[in-house]
Amino acid sequence: MNFLRGRSITFMNARVVGPDGALARSLRIDGSRIAALDELEAAGQVVDLENAFVFPGLINPHDHLELNHFPRLKWRPHYESAREWIADFQPRFTADPVVAAGLSHRLSDRLLIGGLKNLLSGVTTVCHHNPMYRELGRRFPVRIVERFGFSHSLHIDGPKVRDSFLRTRSAHPWIIHAAEGVDEEATGEVGRLLRLGCLGSNTLLVHGVGLTPADREHVLSRGAGLIWCPGSNRFLFGRTADVSEFARRGRLAIGTDSRLSGERDLLRELKVAREMATLEQRALVRAVTCDAATLLRLPTLGRLQARSPADILVLRSHLECPFEALVAADRSDVALTMVGGQPRVGEPTMAAAFDAVGIRTVRACLDGRPRILDSRIATRLARSGLQEPGFTLDGSKPLMVSLSNDEHTALRSSTRSARTDREETG
Repeated sequence: MNFLRGRSITFMNARVVGPDGALARSLRIDGSRIAALDELEAAGQVVDLENAFVFPGLINPHDHLELNHFPRLKWRPHYESAREWIADFQPRFTADPVVAAGLSHRLSDRLLIGGLKNLLSGVTTVCHHNPMYRELGRRFPVRIVERFGFSHSLHIDGPKVRDSFLRTRSAHPWIIHAAEGVDEEATGEVGRLLRLGCLGSNTLLVHGVGLTPADREHVLSRGAGLIWCPGSNRFLFGRTADVSEFARRGRLAIGTDSRLSGERDLLRELKVAREMATLEQRALVRAVTCDAATLLRLPTLGRLQARSPADILVLRSHLECPFEALVAADRSDVALTMVGGQPRVGEPTMAAAFDAVGIRTVRACLDGRPRILDSRIATRLARSGLQEPGFTLDGSKPLMVSLSNDEHTALRSSTRSARTDREETG
């Protein structure tokens, strides 16, 4: 039992960030929740952040966690639809050494790669678009959304799509890959969903590359939303969705997809999003914090407020604008990631936060910068046959798994899990 679990931590000299900018200069955590902002007197263990930004932990609304140990893979310069890309995989599951090697690893190790990918970039909540494997419920490094329904897509699930939508409670989001491409089939999918009665206020479309202006209005008029994966879209199709109106109405969230087609992590996706759309940086940050939480029906996440779960990202930056700072950030700028009041990984300067709740740490290195890591995560890393590129435990020799012309190195990952927020309904 962790006898220090209830001890307070006060972060001082902080720049606490809300949806509209500066929020407070201090933040106190009691146990697993935020207790107060801007208190005059510190309580418990005091951690001086030296003017670092404090954001709510980022929310990744779309990832396929078990596929992040692969490199990016495609066999044509550009595709017309996701159906074409998926079809290119079919003959390669056994014949292609890259694909076969990736599939040979244990599911638990593959999932943990996805967890570590997110954790290192300041993500504290992930919506995994696949079954709720039992490995996701045991000591996983990030919070996993539980309450949602999903179908893969119309071209894979066919008539089962409507059944999935109807089984999903209206209070929970229902998520489907849709308009993932630019051919006639992809651009007609919103119309098919309308005819099936599957476009409701809880519907979240993933990708939306082929949405027409009329489609966008249909989606928005019904209160539905879009999960945008700009890196994946650019890699596969050379273009992405028009997301401006979704962002203006707070109906946009930004996800990573997996590393099979997406960027390294959510921070990299933010940079691609900035390049591919004329959105304010504030809107981009909302799309990975409060707007993402709203679309996923997670009312206690995505904002830093009293009594909310203490899911926190501490970010070092020389920039004054918090939104510019986050969009410009790389994972090496993340000074601390905390899930439910439990520090997971951070700079050595954050050791007092780990000590305050009785978490033992080991030294690590991330992209050339020193880190400390929850020792329970380190134990699982040591047992894994995969490794995250750029992340090593001090004194360990990284186990490199080459999957394609030295482009890809998989990951050894690990974890301790916050209690989760999802009930599978689809």
